Amino acid sequence: MKSPVSLSGGKPPSQPESFSIQLAVGKGACPRSFRTGLARSLIATIAICVAVLGWAALPSAVRQSSFSLGITTTNAEQLDQRLQQAATLALGDRRGAVIVMDPQTGRIRALVNPEIATQQSFPLGSAIKPFTALAAFRSGVIDEDTRTLCHEKYSHHAFQTTCSHPRDLPPLNPTEAIAYSCNYYFSTLGERLKEENFSSTLSEFGFGKKSGVNFAGELPGELQRSEWRPQNAIGESEYLQATPIQVINAYVAMVNGGRLFIPRIGGPGASAAVQAKIEIKDGEREVIVKGMRGAVRYGSAEKANLHSLPVYVFGKTGTATQLGGFRTHGWFVGIASAPDKSTDGSEAAPDKVNLVVLVLLLKGKGVEAAEVSRPIFAEAASELSYLKSETQPNNSATAVKPLSQSSVAPRSSQIADSRSQNSTSRLEPAAVTVHLIRENITRTIPFEDYVRGVVAVEGSMETEPDALKALAIAVRTYALRNLGRHARDGYDFCNSTHCERYRPVNQDSESYASARALEAVETTKGEILSDENNGPADSYFSASCGGATANLATLWGGTAPPYLRGVRDEYCVTEAHKSWTDTIPQTRLLKALQSDPRTNIGARLLNVSVLRRDASGRAELIAIEGNRRVTVKGWDFKIIVGRVLGWNVLKSSRFEIARAGSNFIFRGQGFGHGLGLCQEGAHVMAERGASYRQILAKYFPTTHLTNLSGAASADLIWGREIDSDRAQPAKSRGHNSSRLSLRSEDFRISYPGNVSQRDVERLLSLLQASRKSLLARAAAAGIKVQFPALEVFVNETTGDYVGRSGLPAWTAAATKGNRIELQPLETLKRRRILETTVRHELVHTLVDIVSGGRAPRWLAEGLALHLADEGRLLAQYEPRKRMSVEEIEKQLTSPAATMSANDTRAVYAAAYGEVKRLIKSEGEAAVWKRLAN
Repeated sequence: MKSPVSLSGGKPPSQPESFSIQLAVGKGACPRSFRTGLARSLIATIAICVAVLGWAALPSAVRQSSFSLGITTTNAEQLDQRLQQAATLALGDRRGAVIVMDPQTGRIRALVNPEIATQQSFPLGSAIKPFTALAAFRSGVIDEDTRTLCHEKYSHHAFQTTCSHPRDLPPLNPTEAIAYSCNYYFSTLGERLKEENFSSTLSEFGFGKKSGVNFAGELPGELQRSEWRPQNAIGESEYLQATPIQVINAYVAMVNGGRLFIPRIGGPGASAAVQAKIEIKDGEREVIVKGMRGAVRYGSAEKANLHSLPVYVFGKTGTATQLGGFRTHGWFVGIASAPDKSTDGSEAAPDKVNLVVLVLLLKGKGVEAAEVSRPIFAEAASELSYLKSETQPNNSATAVKPLSQSSVAPRSSQIADSRSQNSTSRLEPAAVTVHLIRENITRTIPFEDYVRGVVAVEGSMETEPDALKALAIAVRTYALRNLGRHARDGYDFCNSTHCERYRPVNQDSESYASARALEAVETTKGEILSDENNGPADSYFSASCGGATANLATLWGGTAPPYLRGVRDEYCVTEAHKSWTDTIPQTRLLKALQSDPRTNIGARLLNVSVLRRDASGRAELIAIEGNRRVTVKGWDFKIIVGRVLGWNVLKSSRFEIARAGSNFIFRGQGFGHGLGLCQEGAHVMAERGASYRQILAKYFPTTHLTNLSGAASADLIWGREIDSDRAQPAKSRGHNSSRLSLRSEDFRISYPGNVSQRDVERLLSLLQASRKSLLARAAAAGIKVQFPALEVFVNETTGDYVGRSGLPAWTAAATKGNRIELQPLETLKRRRILETTVRHELVHTLVDIVSGGRAPRWLAEGLALHLADEGRLLAQYEPRKRMSVEEIEKQLTSPAATMSANDTRAVYAAAYGEVKRLIKSEGEAAVWKRLAN
């Protein structure tokens, strides 16, 4: 596969560069802390510039304070970077190309394998059908009600084709024919179309000529004007061969109202020119768009589960046979849009389309290409409000809620809102009863304490925060759905793998692993996965799926919900259980099989073989031959053998069986049942930058996150008050001066009355969880810290924040003594820096306490990056030639004017690198002690 090209690495010289930093200034010194304004997503890339201010230049009000700068790269740049990485990861090692384009400007936002995208042409297969439909509309061959009954098979002279959609469909209209990609419908349409009508339509959309993209060596493809054959209408001939860049450009014109661009590779501002304006009647476009939406909802792309994303996606698949060959290649073009359902039933309007993704898979199928597109759309979905065209700031596209707030279908959002207001408190139990098997006692414990105890055990080896958060939500959801699992025994759960492994966790535990679990549970407090009916999902998890999660129906029987039918997992295949081999002597295997009547074949064992596998590669049915022959489910076989020979034998049911003499050799992948969340895959996703929401969306497609904790927890005190002196800046601007407060033993948050209670409660949870985690890190090094109670003041507007702190509007937070000033929560969330801002404030407070404010800059900054779990994202900027700590210290205290943006990135990366080397050679505890001394 050709190396992907990055398109987001720069801006035109005419535009100022913007950066993402957070900076702290300590007593009697220059700035103390570097903070990134970074969203924790699958593919965030840091662009940082630090403004280092001299001590004398600081306002007197902050000379003894630390403050945070929250300058971020432009939203468009950040999203481009994430889309590029999402596309690269989604394609993986498969040969093909991915293009992501802004349909309002023609700007290419991401591109993988540009040579294939611009310099190779292919038949379109069914991806041509929307254009076939348009040509048929224009020539009067069909209208929106023209129906044809599919006869399944179509033949014309030497050409034959078969439809793959359901056989019992009624006569199809154009919308349904596009959705189901009916070959019979479009082939018979081809019999009635004239070649000149078809070719003129294709030519209008740029087929048969270069698009003009700014990438050298572009080919024009091929549009023949030759003898007309019906198969031309379904893209199965040499009549039309197109490059991926031509295909996406044509689809963009189809959905954006007919503007055919000259595509442009470049950063924000690199808008493309319109080379032609194509007339497309509104009604004809609407039929085609409805058909493409149907393809995603119930038709040819349904299996990709794009309809479950919190963004409105429509698109078209295509599978074509390579000319002169026998292998197929798969196309998918998908369009993300803000839904624009008006009273007359019209679909998304041209100015509502936000993003177009094309995937070409060589040696693949259209539905597989659609599956590749899903993580790209998922990445964009969380920031749909940023997908408005950079050149059309007044675009009225409506932002779709993030995954945690969005429902599976449009009708579900009202249900979810109603649930959150009226029934959340009764859904979450106050306590559960757990039977501890070894101790043979049953305890009643608070529900969230149970979740903490399970996560502490099941996630004891996990180091990635977002993987732990995903696990915490899966655990909480499983517990909620399975209450009373042991009702006949008089309790809810046991503490074995029959339910969920559990052990009590002390809230004040100094164990680093326990602290991580506590932080994950606190941060996600109340969050669960909900299914399409807005009930708790069946959220299983296992150690490793081995490359594909299991289908509940073929694993254990019954009916599998959409989210438990298995997904491909390209992440866990790099981990410990990617493959295993167990050699079992015939005599031992026979003994194990004789232990259960389902597999007892008598005194002799002749052979064991897999009769049938499911789509994930797991053994669905196994035949055992001996004195008699029996068949057994693959999972039952694994359990029966494991019960006798040990659970580390046959780690999963995803295995193959071979015979070597008197030994049976099982070669397999994965560890556990493989249903739902794959912990090893989640670890890799989090390690590569994915958020817990993205992880859950990967392993539980069609589910959505909801929050049960609508009411404040018992240890929180809510109060309404007028904070007159603190509210003066807001009052002077005509804002509501009423403020509320939320208090715990360690924090007091004062916030405007127009801020949602849930947002502030989550802020407090984040503060508490971060505090516990940091104290546990210090305690693990033998350092006891008295963390002071802190006051957090949330400003109503950025203007209020500037007036109160005396700092520029682009800063994120300011700390003076035991008080933290925050920008409005919505501002920090929009910049995607709320969590990092809060954590960095606490990190530097802790570092200052431990060191007495005397730590060298390089050590304080490097350790802060390490503790905030962000330094690894800076590693790419570390200088090739190692800097000495003296050089790092000197540059960290240099005036800002003497350092470029790249110099700044390099010096902070160097500081982080030094701390990482110290930790590797001496251990983290030694670094803490160095800091204390």
